Amino acid sequence: MNSLKNISINFNIQTKFFLYFTLLSLSILSFVLLTIFYYQKQTILKTAQEKAFELTRILAYSSVNAVLLDDYTVLQMLIDSMSDSPDINSIAIIDTTGTVLASSAPELRGTRYNDELSKKALTSDTFILENESTDNKNEIWNTAVIIYNLDKPIGTARLRYTIHDAYGELINTVVIIGLLSVLLSFILAYKLAKTFSKPIKEVVHLANEYGKGNFNAIIESKRRDEIGQLIIALNLLSQELQTLIEEKVNNENLMMLGEFSSFIMHDIKNPLAGIYLLAEGINYEIKDTDPLKEYSKELLLSVKKVQDFTQQTLDVARVNKVNLHLIDIHHLILETIESLNTDKIKIIKNFDRTFSGIQADSRMLSMAIRNLLTNAKEAISNNGVIIITTKKIEHQCKIIIKDNGIGIDEERLKTIFRPFISDKPGGHGMGLAMVKKSILSHQGKIEVESILGEGTKFTIILPINSFLYE
Repeated sequence: MNSLKNISINFNIQTKFFLYFTLLSLSILSFVLLTIFYYQKQTILKTAQEKAFELTRILAYSSVNAVLLDDYTVLQMLIDSMSDSPDINSIAIIDTTGTVLASSAPELRGTRYNDELSKKALTSDTFILENESTDNKNEIWNTAVIIYNLDKPIGTARLRYTIHDAYGELINTVVIIGLLSVLLSFILAYKLAKTFSKPIKEVVHLANEYGKGNFNAIIESKRRDEIGQLIIALNLLSQELQTLIEEKVNNENLMMLGEFSSFIMHDIKNPLAGIYLLAEGINYEIKDTDPLKEYSKELLLSVKKVQDFTQQTLDVARVNKVNLHLIDIHHLILETIESLNTDKIKIIKNFDRTFSGIQADSRMLSMAIRNLLTNAKEAISNNGVIIITTKKIEHQCKIIIKDNGIGIDEERLKTIFRPFISDKPGGHGMGLAMVKKSILSHQGKIEVESILGEGTKFTIILPINSFLYE
């Protein structure tokens, strides 16, 4: 038993489904065929009995005059006309003493029937039907019908028949139907097993591809059943996994940035401040007419750039607790716009006035919005437009900043929030990294959409109430 169980376990799902479906089909088929055989057998038997009675009655009715006249020739003609049926074994007409007047076996004429059925038939006033078993297990039936003349019995019509051939035809029919049904069951079982196992194999292959890190692998399927829904879910899962991995890489970069900034803070920041003071002092001492004045200015400017870059790096990496307080988000946006030089740019404000107050850190959120507006300003040219929209959706606030600038290509969108990656001349790639860190610190998220040559849209989603942080 254990070995059979182990063999069953080692079968693949297609083989198991094929075997289970085939066994189930064969079980149902066997039950149906046996039921059909049983009821058809009963029907054949009943039909044969009715036919035998009818023939015996006809023989009894037709032989009345011939029995009265002892006309053997007529009686024999009647018997011969009925003996052609393959189901009839023998026909006989006997008188009231049991003597055979005529028979399908002429040599029996004049002999006596002393069997129990004959004795019963001579004394009975009803039809008689009895079953007789033979050595070859064929079913043989004997019928007896009294021959009356004016309600007086003058003889008995006897008929002996079998329905073996009819049963044989029924068995052959059932066997043929069974074999065809079994063949059809095999074909259907194979087709169904393949239909179910093929997508499962594809799903297993897809999972293996995910395990290898190939999240671009997908399954093309037009199925609309549960398996089709599973395939769609797995295809979506690959995209979500890829996004999560990219998020993880971004977070790891920020962690590396934090470690690197700690090194900068302890080993570079203080010496850099000293260099800046020395460069400033040198620049102050050198006269404006001195040719070295330009070099000292370049030195001072370069040191200042390094200081700014260091400070930006520290701002991104430094883990600060968010100072939440109730702010008017629309007022914050307007103040941020005023702090920028946007006179030559058309700014459209679509504010949702059904709300205004949210729990946020005004310094961090203002920095994020300022960076996004600065990027939008730099991306647009003549007839540039920036649209700022706010929306309240349940317990969340949406801030959408959209421009009609040059847009961002698809490859750049994948790395747009990563630090140290920039497509601007002289850029450090810190701005959007700082924006994302600020939004994540608020337990929010930021999304970006862009079409090259048409513009870019950033969407900030923030919780409105502070209880979301508790």
